[in-house]
Amino acid sequence: MLNNKHPLMNIAYKKFAKHLDKIPNGYPETESGVELKILAKLFSIQEAEIACELSVEPKPINVIENKPDISDKELTRLLIGMVKKGLIEMKRENSEFVFYLIPFVVGFYEHQNAKIDKEFATLFEQYYKEAFYKAMTISPSVHRIIPIEKSIPVNIDVMSYERSSHYIEGAQSWGVLNCICRVQKKLIGQGCEHTVENCLVFSNKLNAFKKSENIRTISKQEALDILIEADKEGLVHSTNNVQKEVTYICNCCTCSCGVLRGIVEHKNANAVAASGFYAFVDKELCTGCAACIERCMFNAMEIKNDVCEVSILQCLGCGLCVSTCPTDAIELKAKDKDFENPPITEAEWREKRIEAREKQSYMRQKCKK
Repeated sequence: MLNNKHPLMNIAYKKFAKHLDKIPNGYPETESGVELKILAKLFSIQEAEIACELSVEPKPINVIENKPDISDKELTRLLIGMVKKGLIEMKRENSEFVFYLIPFVVGFYEHQNAKIDKEFATLFEQYYKEAFYKAMTISPSVHRIIPIEKSIPVNIDVMSYERSSHYIEGAQSWGVLNCICRVQKKLIGQGCEHTVENCLVFSNKLNAFKKSENIRTISKQEALDILIEADKEGLVHSTNNVQKEVTYICNCCTCSCGVLRGIVEHKNANAVAASGFYAFVDKELCTGCAACIERCMFNAMEIKNDVCEVSILQCLGCGLCVSTCPTDAIELKAKDKDFENPPITEAEWREKRIEAREKQSYMRQKCKK
C-alpha cells in the first residue's frame, strides 16, 4: 500500500483518479494505490491537473475552468501533446478545436497499444484483479456481442446494429491494429495463441488512419476477411454497447479479453451485453459430436442424452456454435419482444450508466446502515 509520503500520492493523481471514476465507465479505487501508479506512468503531474478540468463533453480552451497559469497558446500545445499520447481526444467544432476526457476503458488504455510495456501490462493486471473488474458489473455493459453474420437466419429481419457488415460497408476508411488485451497478456507471460492483429477500426472520413502509428490501413474487403478469419479461429465479435456511433469491432477471447474475462473469471453476467439472439438445437439433427461445446466460450452448452442442450441464460448469441456445427443442427433465434435493445447513442448509454451507478451506490450505502 502507498503511504502518504509516496510521490504517487500526489494530490493531482488522487484527484484525477476520482475525476475518472465519475465517468460512467468507472475507475474504482484500490487499497494498494495501483490505479495511481497507472496514471503516474501515463500522465505528468501537469497533465493530470489539466485532465481534471476536462469532461466527456468537448470544450474549447476558453471555457475550461481552473486553467493552469499559462497562456492559451501553451495550454493548447499541452492539450495537443496529450492527444498525441492518446490520453485525451480532440475534434474541430465551428472552426475551433475542442478537447474532451476519455475513460480508462474503453479509452486511453487502448490508445497505449503501441507503447505498452511489461511494467504497464503488470500494473493493468494487478488493477484488473483488485478492482477494475467491478466496473464491468454494471448495466448497461461497456461492450456488446455482435453475432457471426453467417449464423443469422436469412429469413428473419435483423436490426442493422446486429450485423458487422453494416458498420464495415458504411465506412469510408478501415484499419486494423493489435489487440491490446492479447499484447498485455503476452507481456506478463500469460498469452494465448489467437491472432494478435485483428482489432478492426473504421471511420466515415477518407484516409482516417493514414497518419496513425499503430493502425494499419486496410481495404473494406480486408476488413471483411478479418471477420471471416476471426470466426474460423473461434473468436467473438464485440463492440461498444450502442446502436450508432460504432467505430470498432474487437475479435475477442475469454483467455485474454479484459471484458470477456469477467464472465469466466468473476462470473459476471453484465461483463458484456448479449446479442438479440440465442442458440437453438434441433435434436433430430444433432449427433452429439460436441464440436459446438469446444467453440462455446461461455459454457452455455452441454451434452445430455447424446444431444446438445443450450442454457439460454448463459448463451450470449455469438453464433460460433452455429458456424461450426457439421449437421446444421443449431440456429440462432431472435429473442422475444422483452429483449432490451442497446442504447442508441453514446449519450444515451452514459445517461443509463450514470443512473445505474447511482442506484448501485445508494444500495451499498443502505446496506451499510
